[in-house]
Amino acid sequence: MIETWLQEAVDACRLPSFPSLSELSKKISVVLPIRLLAMPGLTCGMARDWLDSKGRAHGGLPRTSRRLHGCMVAHAGWGALFYDEKDKELQQRFTLVHEVAHFVLDHHLPRARAFRTLGEDIRPALDRTDASAPHESLFLTLQRIPSGVQVRFIERNASGDPCTGKAMESELRADRLTYELLAPAREALPLVRDLGRQEAEHELASRFGLPVREARAYVRLLLAREPSRRPFFLKLTPTEER
Repeated sequence: MIETWLQEAVDACRLPSFPSLSELSKKISVVLPIRLLAMPGLTCGMARDWLDSKGRAHGGLPRTSRRLHGCMVAHAGWGALFYDEKDKELQQRFTLVHEVAHFVLDHHLPRARAFRTLGEDIRPALDRTDASAPHESLFLTLQRIPSGVQVRFIERNASGDPCTGKAMESELRADRLTYELLAPAREALPLVRDLGRQEAEHELASRFGLPVREARAYVRLLLAREPSRRPFFLKLTPTEER
């Protein structure tokens, strides 16, 4: 049984089980208000230039040449999903699902929660399109519901880690949802239990189409959730009589 928040997010994504890259490319824009934008050699600057050319808000996305596997920009219920079409197919597949996970977790579901509570009156505060009442802005702050433009491109420090705790939390949640969509825990966990660590990594990669690095990370996550099977006391063998 998976966590309630995770099941809600899986249901909201409405993606097919074990999707291929071609299935994802066709399905995402049908089930969610997301536009897919394949760009060879994707960089932050390329994503910002496209948004500027369409008159879309970019939330301060830097105009740099840093390469990205993917980037999600969401605003007012709509998302632009940029990805590098020069990446290998398995990486593209993981990137698409990961960015969809960000859209659903960081934008789609929080907006839905805000509308359920306060109705259409909350829209100006959510979209930052007009002056909003103080209590509406306070509600968003207290409920940790983001407003305005949300940008997800994993700004990292020199060590390669997300720069803030908030960014780290967002990435971990998006990773967890991505793993569940591509390799559900109910099917992946028995493999991890039955096989050695390296063998499990190989099996997850080959069976579910996870990139090797992501398969390794998923095995670590699944092992961390498992209660330790190591006994508290070692069974001692009696000493032989001499």
